[in-house]
Order: sequence, then structure tokens, then C-alpha cells
Amino acid sequence: MQMRTCLRPATIVLALLGAVLLQTAAQESSERAVHPPGQELFRQHLADYNSALRRADGRVDVDAMVTRLKELSVTTYYWLVWHAATDWDDLKLFLPKATEVGIEVWVYLVPPSESPPRYGSQYSEPFRLDYSRWAEEIARLSFSHPNLTAWVIDDFYANREFFTPAYLRECQRRSKAINPRLAFLPLMYFDEMRAKFVEDYHEVIDGVVVAYLQDRDEIEWTWAILNDAAVVPPGKLGYPWGLPSQAGDFVMALQSAKVLPANRYVLHFRERDDFTGETDGYHFKQLLVDGVVVWEEDVAGGQATWRKITVDVTLQVRGKSSVTLAFRLLDKKAVSNFGVRWHLDGLRAENLQLAVDLAEPQNWEVERQGAFDAGFSSSAKMGQRRFHIPFISMTAGSEGEFRLRHGDPATPERIAEWLRMSLQAYKDGKCDGVITYCLDKRPESRTFSPAQKLFREFRRDKR
Repeated sequence: MQMRTCLRPATIVLALLGAVLLQTAAQESSERAVHPPGQELFRQHLADYNSALRRADGRVDVDAMVTRLKELSVTTYYWLVWHAATDWDDLKLFLPKATEVGIEVWVYLVPPSESPPRYGSQYSEPFRLDYSRWAEEIARLSFSHPNLTAWVIDDFYANREFFTPAYLRECQRRSKAINPRLAFLPLMYFDEMRAKFVEDYHEVIDGVVVAYLQDRDEIEWTWAILNDAAVVPPGKLGYPWGLPSQAGDFVMALQSAKVLPANRYVLHFRERDDFTGETDGYHFKQLLVDGVVVWEEDVAGGQATWRKITVDVTLQVRGKSSVTLAFRLLDKKAVSNFGVRWHLDGLRAENLQLAVDLAEPQNWEVERQGAFDAGFSSSAKMGQRRFHIPFISMTAGSEGEFRLRHGDPATPERIAEWLRMSLQAYKDGKCDGVITYCLDKRPESRTFSPAQKLFREFRRDKR
């Protein structure tokens, strides 16, 4: 016998109303999911990453970490899930305690290049290389703990064959279906900040963490690229990572100069490149006069700081009425994955009348062979301001890490100088936050107090 269920009219109305409300909520959630988190995520982003204080058993000392971060006066902590298989479990203990002192938390994962079988024996546990699962689980955890507001993947661009825009879009879809306000940011390095990365990924990321900027110029250039204000940093010759070259490939910026009556002719300029490794024999920086190399240097070694160069070109100029000057970046041997950026500034000539100087890179001529790029000629054009991608400036916070990135002296004072530079750029609106990398938080730390002082001063000035 079939049973009939009789519903009162009021019950029917309530059921229909509930269905409408559920459908509306689902639509609103879906609409929010296609938009990035609001700018309040970056309203005051002073952060620290890694170097967690641990107990003798290897577990994170959650109480000590909360106390130390509060003393540091940061607003956010990036929680690295990697050093121990229990890091994900310890995060769940840390989140409510961080809430009590007003600290936001970003989850930080390692990529395939920092995981077995390519590297070591440790994964980000428990979901390992299943980043779409990570996206969902972090979103679920953030729904229970609103102070979990973002997640980051380390060394992102070196793993771009894995993290394709399509793959990342799917991760974002899964994450934002659960919590539309949860943000995702890749960790990038300055030499990877190029127009192609922005074009490929700007629709599927919510910001970028950019590591180890050498000076204020690099912060300015990074801001310009991420705000679509410039395509290539002006006054720069470079070769991208991840693309092969052939021996003899080059890029060259040229201009003419009138020779004035004199007995001696000298060129002065400032230069620097961003490669400090020992790999040599590939990329060479050159200055040419009428096709003759008058100055040359391998990009290998040294520090990524500005240097003044003086070149006597009397032999190449004497007896001529005009000459052609050129800066050239040349590959003497083919590369497979070796990027570099060479920056030029402050060109000055004795007894030569330059047609243009380096302050007008758009008026130089460019010749090239291969995949080189140039911030000269038409390539020095402005962007279209189609988007704004927030970025966080990461600076080394321990003596060992600072030495690896900037050389000696790796003193607390010099480490603080780099942090101060990023904080000033943040004040000036040229980045959207600052984070210290591996700041030593032990009681005997020599770098903690200087960083603490700078963070406190910044927060006081912002009030």
C-alpha cells in the first residue's frame, strides 16, 4: 500500500523558501569564487617564515612560537609544512592560539623539485604532491579557522611544467568552491619576474611572494611588471630561464656618438647583473665601439650590486668624426636553462657627444639573435595597466641565508638594512607586504631584535 505524505501549506512555503535561499547562496559563492580576495588581505602584511621553534621530540613548540611572533610584532606567519611529518597536525594546534594574539597564518608547501624522488626524502605531508587535494584541505581548514587566509608554493616557476595555468586554475576552483576568500600566491625570484609569467598566470593567482630583491630598483621593477606598468625593465638586456640558446646568439643596444676634438676619449657607465653563481663561459657582457669589443666580462661570480666602469676608448675613436657605441650580451656557448639580467645606467662620455643617454632607452636601436630580451627601443614601452597583482617582498632574516643571497658581511646591521629597504617600499606603495625569511627566533638570536625594532616602528608609524 502506497503511503501519502500530506504537507501543510506553511511547510511547503518554508521548504520553497529554503530552496531559494540555498540556491542564492550557491550562486553568490560561485560568483565570489571567480574573484580574488579583497585588498584587506594585504592591509598590513608584516610576516615571518620558517625557522619554527621545536621541542626535543621534533614537534613545533606552538606556545613558544606564538609568544615569539607576538614579540616580533608581525601580523602573519607562513607555516612551512615540510620539516616533520607532524607539521600539518601542529598547524591545527597553532591556528587557534595564533587567533588569540591576532596573527594570520599562510600555509607554505614545497614543490616537486624539493620532494622525492628529485630531492631528499621529505614531502609536504600528508598530501604530498597532490596540490589540488592540498587546495581543498587548506580551504576546509581555513573555513574552521578564519585566520588561515592564504597558501603558498615554493620555487613555483622552476616547477612551471607541473604547475601549468590549467592545473593551477583547477586547484583554485576547488579551493574557492569551499572558501572563496582563501588566496593563493606562488613564491618567485626577481629574475623570474618577466612579462611572460604575468601574462600566463595573472588570472589564476591572487598575488606573488618575491624573494631576495637586491635593492630598491628591483622592487620598483617588480612592481611595474606586476602592475602592467612596464613590459621589460628599461635599460636592461637579458636572457630568460628555461629557454635554450645557440652559441653566437646575442642582444645589442646601439647608438651613435659624435667625436669632438680631443686627445683622450673615455666612457663611464654603471652596470650590474643578477647572476652570482660560478657557472662561467656562457653569457658575456660587452661594450663595443664600431664593432670592436673594448670591454668584456663574464656574468659569472661577483655580487648583484652596481659597479662603476671606466673604459678608455681613445684608440678606437681617434681620427673619426663619429662612432657607434653598443652594449651587447653575447652567448659564447649555448645554454639550456640559464637566465640573466644585465642592467645599465649612468652612461657618460668624455669628448664624445652622445645622441641619447641611458635615461632614454626607448631611443636606442636594438639588434638581436635568439630569445634575448631588451629594455631598449620599442621594447622599453609602458604597459597597459590591465591588472594589479599584489606582491610581498621576502628578505633573508638569518646570517647564513643572507650570506648566500648577498655575500659578506652578513651582519645583523646589514640584514636589518635590507628589511628596512623593503619596509620603506611598502610605505611608498611599491609592494604590498614584507616577510623575513628564516629569521632566527631563538633567545640568543642576534638578528631578532633589529627586525623586531623595525617591525614595531613600522606599525607605530602606520597608526
